[in-house]
Amino acid sequence: MSKLFRDRTMPALCPFCRAEVRRPVEVEGGEWYDFAAESCTCGAVFALDPTARNGGAVFLQALLMAADGDMDRAMGLGEGVDYDVDYVKKYNSELHRLEPNSFGTLYFVRLRALAGD
Repeated sequence: MSKLFRDRTMPALCPFCRAEVRRPVEVEGGEWYDFAAESCTCGAVFALDPTARNGGAVFLQALLMAADGDMDRAMGLGEGVDYDVDYVKKYNSELHRLEPNSFGTLYFVRLRALAGD
C-alpha cells in the first residue's frame, strides 16, 4: 500500500485496561446526561466531548455515571483516592477510531475498589 493512502487511524482503547471500547451512545435517565457515553469491561465509564471544548461538563457526566447517578456521592469522591481519570484524544465519532485530525476527547473515570470489596 502506498504511503500516501496508508490508514493513519487507530482503534479507541481504554487507557486503564487497553481493551477496545464500544462506540459511545446517547445516555438516557438524567438531566446531567448531555453527551454520548459508554462503559468498558474493566468498569471504567467514559463520555465523549466531540469538540474538546466541553471538558468540565463531560468529565462531570462521566463521574456522575461512575457514581450511579448520585450527584452527592459523585461530589464527595476524590481523584486519586476514590477514582482515577484519563483521557483519549483525537477521537473521531463517525469512524469510531482515533484519527490525527479529529478533535473529540473521551473522558474516562474508573472508581477504585473500596477496602473490603
